[in-house]
Amino acid sequence: MGDIRAWLFSSKSKGMSLGLERVTIALEKLNRPDKKMYCIHVAGSNGKGSVCAHLSSGLHRAGFKVGLFSSPHLVKIEERVRINGKSIDTASFDRALEKVKSLKMDLTFFEITYLVSLIICSEENVRYMILETGLGGRLDATRSAEVIGCLVTSVTLEHSDILGDTIEKIAREKAAIFRPGIPMLIRDPGIATVRNAMREEAIAAKFYTPDSTDFMAEAGDLATKFCEMLNLPFIRRDVTWPARMQIINTKPQILLEAAHNPSGMVKAIPEIARKLPQRWSLLMGTSPQNDMSAFLQPLYELILSHPPLEIITTEPQNGRYPGVKNPIPKVDHIPQPAKAYETISKDCEMILVIGSLYLCGNIMEHLGIDADIS
Repeated sequence: MGDIRAWLFSSKSKGMSLGLERVTIALEKLNRPDKKMYCIHVAGSNGKGSVCAHLSSGLHRAGFKVGLFSSPHLVKIEERVRINGKSIDTASFDRALEKVKSLKMDLTFFEITYLVSLIICSEENVRYMILETGLGGRLDATRSAEVIGCLVTSVTLEHSDILGDTIEKIAREKAAIFRPGIPMLIRDPGIATVRNAMREEAIAAKFYTPDSTDFMAEAGDLATKFCEMLNLPFIRRDVTWPARMQIINTKPQILLEAAHNPSGMVKAIPEIARKLPQRWSLLMGTSPQNDMSAFLQPLYELILSHPPLEIITTEPQNGRYPGVKNPIPKVDHIPQPAKAYETISKDCEMILVIGSLYLCGNIMEHLGIDADIS
C-alpha cells in the first residue's frame, strides 16, 4: 500500500491541469471502462454532490447497482469511489491504482482518482455510474466519459481565476459538459443573461426550476426531474449527504454545513436558523473568497438574530487553498480545527461547523465519523 499511495500523493505536486487529452488517452489504454456502464455527468457550483447522492440512492432503491465518483474526500480517499452509497475498500482502490500506474502516464491526482473509479465500478458490474465534475466542466477530466445524460445544478461566481470573471462565463464552462444528442437538464439560473450563455453551449438543454427551497429537497427535485426526462426508474427518499445540513447526534449535537461561497451561504443560513436550538456555538473556517464580505454577511445576520454562546474561527486543512486566518475579526482564532473543536465549551445544545467542506471533513476525521451516503 505504501509505495502505490506514495506514487498517488506525489502526483499532487503537478497541481491542477485542466484538459481532456491525457485522460482520454488513458481511457483508451484501459479499454474504455466508462463505456461498460451508463454514465451520468453532473456539474454545478452548489448542490452537485447532493444531486449525485439523490441519484445514487434513488437508482439503487429502484434495483440497480450504482457507482459514484465525487471529490474531494472528507475523511479518507476511498470515499471518492462509492458503490450503492458505500465507500470502496482500500484493497480495491489500490489494485485499481496499480493499473493506472502501469500506464506510465503523467497524470494529475484528480485524473488518477477518476480513472480508479471507472476501473473499479466497471469491474464490479455497476449499471449506472454518476460522475461529479471536479472544477468547471468543459475541460474537467470527467468530460471525457461517454454518458447517457448531463445535469447542471445552480451556478455562482467561483474559481474566477480559472473559469472566468463573470457568472455568465462560468455558466458557459459548466454548460459545456453538453454532448450533442445527449439529454441535459439545467437548474434554471433565473437570470436571462446567464440562461442565454448556457444555451449557447447547450442548445438542446432543458431548464427547470425546482419547487423546493431546502438544499437536499431541491437536489431531490432535480434528480427526480432528470430521471423522468431520461425515463430511468427512480425511487426518491430522504438522503444524507455528508456535510450538507448533516446532524451528528453527539452531545452536544453537531450540525455540519459545507456552504463555501456567498450564494451557498445565503441559501444555507435560513435553513440553519430553523434547526438551531437556543444554546448553540459556532466553529467557522473558510478558504479564500472572491468577496469575503458577501460570504460572511448571511452568517453575521444569523449571529445577530440567534446569538451563539461562543464563536471560534479556524483554518481548514488539506484543501486546494490555505485556510483564511481570522476570517471573523475580534473572536478567538485557533488554526488547527481539531484543537478549535475541543476548545469550544460543550455546555451547549449544538455546535454549528460551517464555511468549508474541508473543515467539515477535518471535524469528521477528528471524531471518527464516516462519510457514507445514508
